[in-house]
Amino acid sequence: MRALLLLVFLAAWPVACARKQSQLGLDAQADGPLVSIAPDAAPTPNVSVRDGGFERTTVEPVEARRVRATDLAGDRALFGDAGALLERHFGGARGSFDVQTADLTARGRRVLLVSESGKPTSDARPMALVVDDRGAVVWSTERPVGGIMPPVGPVAIAPGPLGRVALAACDPPTSIVALRVWDDDGAPFADFQAMMAVESCDALSLLYWPRHGWIVVAARPGVTRARLIGESGASAWGDGLDLGVRSKPGAVAAASLAADTDDSFVLVQLAQPSAEPGSPFHALAFRYDTRGGPIWKAAVDLGELPRPPAPGERVKIVPTNPGVRVTLPSGREVDVRPSGDVSTRARAPR
Repeated sequence: MRALLLLVFLAAWPVACARKQSQLGLDAQADGPLVSIAPDAAPTPNVSVRDGGFERTTVEPVEARRVRATDLAGDRALFGDAGALLERHFGGARGSFDVQTADLTARGRRVLLVSESGKPTSDARPMALVVDDRGAVVWSTERPVGGIMPPVGPVAIAPGPLGRVALAACDPPTSIVALRVWDDDGAPFADFQAMMAVESCDALSLLYWPRHGWIVVAARPGVTRARLIGESGASAWGDGLDLGVRSKPGAVAAASLAADTDDSFVLVQLAQPSAEPGSPFHALAFRYDTRGGPIWKAAVDLGELPRPPAPGERVKIVPTNPGVRVTLPSGREVDVRPSGDVSTRARAPR
């Protein structure tokens, strides 16, 4: 018992120190490993403080939006006042940048994860920052994957409860997928082992499902693996579940996720249903319950794609209550009902 109490104290103390730095207005950088907490243990209740003056709000159960940007300082609609900060971080780098952005449960705030395009995460210099509705930077970190053993694989960002931010990162050297959580002021909250024995990870997806937690999905040739990490840090779905499709080498199907009800979610991947060489790609949808159990007996085919998807290409999914709307890479939109019925939306006249 004494050893357990000591472990809790040691876990809480560095977080409190980081929080003091953040409250003094210092950049909340992860210069070393964040506090490590056993994957199935809930964080110490007194580690987190009360709301930092923000109003709580709900967020849609959708993944972060992924876009590609070329103008860090000029695109104020995307970056707000963070352009100069990003330019300094990237050394005035020119070219393209991959941006993930998501609304937070602190009203008016959103998180951005920015990295150089076309590079592995360890070389892409990712930076995470939170901005408010005026575009002002609330907090930032130039080392969001600091302390995770390089080389780091794909990463994904998402909101969390109480204004928090979550980052999933694939870490092949340790064969795990880590889930890192920051508090509303950028202070480190916890690290979790979201999945273990993950030999490789070619695509990573992260969905915050309010009241349930975070669904982490890693895809690689032969398997799409998922696990649910609760808001308290407790894990579900055992060691992980095999969902969706089995990707082929050279055509890994990145998963796209959205919750269509409080008790179910939809996963869509771009894959080849046929084993015939050169067969066309289709968008395939699956629906699961809170236990990760399939609701539909088989995948729902959303249609053939006019071309093979680009590496890492995904669909966009938004809830429509009931069901979801899926935007395919071609721009075609389809509505998927909870029953699995599919209807194509008419294109607006140009």
